[in-house]
Amino acid sequence: MTVRILVTMGTRPEIIKLGPVCQELSRRSGVELEVFWTGQHIELAAGLADLFDLKISHNGSKVMGEPDLAGKFSVMAQQIGGVLRQKRYDWVVVQGDTITAAAAAVAGFYNCVPVAHVEAGLRTGNLHSPWPEEFDRRVITLSSSVHFAPTAMARDALLREGVPSRDVILTGNTVVDALLHVREQVQGNYRPRDPDIAKLPKGRKLVLATLHRRETIGEGHRNVLRALRTLARDGDKVVALPVHLNPEVRGEVLDVLEDEPGVYLLAPLQYPDFVHLLSRAWTVVTDSGGLQEEAPTFGLQILITRDTTERPECVSAGFGKLVGTDYGAIVEGVRRLTADDRPLLLETANPFGDGRASLRIADRLLAPAVNALVAANR
Repeated sequence: MTVRILVTMGTRPEIIKLGPVCQELSRRSGVELEVFWTGQHIELAAGLADLFDLKISHNGSKVMGEPDLAGKFSVMAQQIGGVLRQKRYDWVVVQGDTITAAAAAVAGFYNCVPVAHVEAGLRTGNLHSPWPEEFDRRVITLSSSVHFAPTAMARDALLREGVPSRDVILTGNTVVDALLHVREQVQGNYRPRDPDIAKLPKGRKLVLATLHRRETIGEGHRNVLRALRTLARDGDKVVALPVHLNPEVRGEVLDVLEDEPGVYLLAPLQYPDFVHLLSRAWTVVTDSGGLQEEAPTFGLQILITRDTTERPECVSAGFGKLVGTDYGAIVEGVRRLTADDRPLLLETANPFGDGRASLRIADRLLAPAVNALVAANR
């Protein structure tokens, strides 16, 4: 029996986290795999499809022309729904909490195609933090038939909300699968694809920073940037900041940090270059959810410039500390983590998985009994 699966993605993190799933499904017999790319991100996704040997079956259109999130959601849902109506699919797979994932989940539900949610169960308990991701992930949960929880905390959150235990599968996070896959490629004499990375002085302590959250644009974002400027002026550190393409984020970064000695403003990085920098970093200052999952593989302690996190495992395991946009907390935290002659790395195992999440996901999606049960409940 052929199992037809439509995997949907539209952003850089979705490619990274679903790439290993697509690779695993492509190795299995009896699978007809299609990939729908919505185009929610364009430049940020450059090169990633090739990294995971992804073949795009369907391309969305007109998404970037929509001025607001509601418009983007509507266009994506209509286009994905149109594909789902062309033939019978056994699964539509979504990942995380993007507008792409929410639109695909709703399109799947409305077209009676079972939805499988990769990275299910993340919660902060605050619909406005992070915004709109917390809302998106709850909508996706309501639309899904199977929930692939990356951690025990995520699984337990779903069970508390009344999701049947038979529909929740503890898998680990697929980002660990992706990271281990790419780390092998950047070991040894790796030559970064971005030539600006070669300009980073190797005799100074590298602080890697990423900033993009909508809810911190403004004074909070500027507080973080001022802290990075202060740290770069310490003399023993260098700050590397890949600048997000959001015009508001970019404008604030350039206003505070442009031409600042000790700060290297980079273009959005291809994933191998990012993993290379992560392997060189002493610490990370970030508002990214994905980095909270990736940094523990390298033993890095990081500062999270948010007030809440849907990944509390990072904090409870000692890898992360919530500092918000507090200038003093960021400066003090980075100085503490770079005070010694070597990085303060932790030897604790990554709480987000062992690199076998994609295998567990594929096993569940292709289990005959599971498919028969889902089909009967359509």
